[in-house]
Amino acid sequence: MKSLTTLFTKIAILMLIACSAHGDDDAAATPVHPDMGPYEVRLERSYFVPMRDGVRLSMDLYLPVNAGTKMGTILEHTPYNKNSAQFRAEPWSRARFFASHGFVFAVQDKRGKFESEGQYLTTVNDVEDTDDALNWIAAQPWSNGKVGMIGCSYPGANTIKAAQTLNPHLSAIIPQSAAMATGSVGDRYSLFWRRGGVVNISVAAWAAVAGSTVFYRPPPGLSREEFLEIVDFFDPAPKYYGFDAFADPATLKKFNDAYLTLPITEIANVLKAPPNDWALLASLEIDDPWWKQQGYLMADSQVDVPALHINGWRDYGVADTLVQFNFFRSKALSRTSRENQYAIISPTSHCVSETVSEHTLIGDLDVGDARFDYWGTYLRWYDRWLNDNKKALDSMPHVQYYNVGANEWRSAEEWPVPGTQYREFFLASDGRANSHHGDGRMQKTVPPSGAAADTYVYDPGVPNTTLSALRGRDEDVWNGAFDRRELETRNDVLVYTSEQLTEALDVTGPMKAVLYVSSTAKDTDFDLTLVDVFPDGRAMGVYEGVLRARYREGFDRKVFMQAGEVYEIVVDMNVTSNTFLPGHQIRLEIASSRFPNHDRNLNTGGDNYNETEWLEATNTIHHSAQYPSRLVLPVVPH
Repeated sequence: MKSLTTLFTKIAILMLIACSAHGDDDAAATPVHPDMGPYEVRLERSYFVPMRDGVRLSMDLYLPVNAGTKMGTILEHTPYNKNSAQFRAEPWSRARFFASHGFVFAVQDKRGKFESEGQYLTTVNDVEDTDDALNWIAAQPWSNGKVGMIGCSYPGANTIKAAQTLNPHLSAIIPQSAAMATGSVGDRYSLFWRRGGVVNISVAAWAAVAGSTVFYRPPPGLSREEFLEIVDFFDPAPKYYGFDAFADPATLKKFNDAYLTLPITEIANVLKAPPNDWALLASLEIDDPWWKQQGYLMADSQVDVPALHINGWRDYGVADTLVQFNFFRSKALSRTSRENQYAIISPTSHCVSETVSEHTLIGDLDVGDARFDYWGTYLRWYDRWLNDNKKALDSMPHVQYYNVGANEWRSAEEWPVPGTQYREFFLASDGRANSHHGDGRMQKTVPPSGAAADTYVYDPGVPNTTLSALRGRDEDVWNGAFDRRELETRNDVLVYTSEQLTEALDVTGPMKAVLYVSSTAKDTDFDLTLVDVFPDGRAMGVYEGVLRARYREGFDRKVFMQAGEVYEIVVDMNVTSNTFLPGHQIRLEIASSRFPNHDRNLNTGGDNYNETEWLEATNTIHHSAQYPSRLVLPVVPH
């Protein structure tokens, strides 16, 4: 057994925080502002909307001047401050944009956040509070009774939760990058950024930056008029780590050291962050009833609203978006809702689809011109459902997605794409697949009986990392496409590579890997990365998948391993749309950690979140006629 020592202290950690909505490169982060509409916009601040328990949540209204007496409304329910520039900025913000086109835009601080009363607890009360907000809006004299919702990341998840209210005034939603709302639906159990049973420890950084549960406020019970007299004299927001501070070496070192903290429930405390819910979120079991009580989308959830699902192939939760799309399409209560589910998937990362330029960069890869008329589409969407313009969506495909490699927009009426064929690529080696210098390969035929297996030692004290020491940044696939050769030099990373392709291979859809594994540990992780190897040698990450072995028989049960036994595991590799071009190779990396993005499995079989010691694990990947380990890719023939 070993105790924790500090590692990687010279590596600069650049973490994308969900609420920042920034890209990885200047081109992707450049704002793209569509034209404002014909109406002037009037802001009416800080309406205190009563909830069913008497708590009042503050809401700002952006109203189009002289647009009519009865208008549709677009609501965003956010924990990220309704007074921020994304709403308030002049001359352009998304609130002013929608209002200038004739809609009322309402933005409301979540319970316990900024101007809103009550106690904040992450994801709690969202269903009930959005239900009450919808009813309040519909009762206003300027409302036509129809309300839409929009939001990205946490606010996007709130649109999914609001859909479960079955509120008759909720007429349409645009959930953007809303994966954190996914519960058991599709057997995903994402549950606030979990994946494959592991905990995404970047949530600790989110908690430090945006998750404070404490806000200073004026005396309770003030009327709106009294509040407006004093509101400009104080700022209720706590002092977070600012995003600019991530360029400061001292702050980067704080995050680096904190992520290595054991137990992981102490990470936010080490960061000296404001009070937050990180310890709760990290310690809840996957099947804890708490998740269902907060409105996470479960297999038995009821929804009934048209939805336009937005995400990008490099978002951590793009697979969840498409699961949500299919769930709403098959389970919505009314035929109208079932038939009016749409999805648009860009090549980008979290919450930046609308910002791309004609030279779209995802990480270090130029994928062409991925621009799309998002804002025009959003206007048509709300024109259809809030203004009852039945022709507004004529000829709009139900699924639109950008294919990387071919670098073009494509469309379909279903997901997965009709005609998809699932092709198997079998793993093989002479027993030395360790690192990209090894002999691991992928082939179309099953290896013979008795073929050699590949073994590596996973030490949680020196976990496999996505941090580039050469470039000082996190180069995981969630952030974009990066050359992973530096990350493939470790002996605890198995690397399997195909022959060069002689023709293009369009991989579009859900992916998985079927592995036959054994371990000296009762429990360990298997963390996989799909890679596109270019003719010049660049190994550009495509997407990833992970499974904590104890959950191999389902996330509602724990089944531990026995030394010497071989187990079949199926690793969900999520989704992509990537054309591997002629001359390229397909590569699969297998490791047992993805630091600092996933919590490290300490290999003890314990709770993991509350442990401070670990065991080394010797892990083996078997590949033979008896144990045909393989990658299964969805191929769309053209």
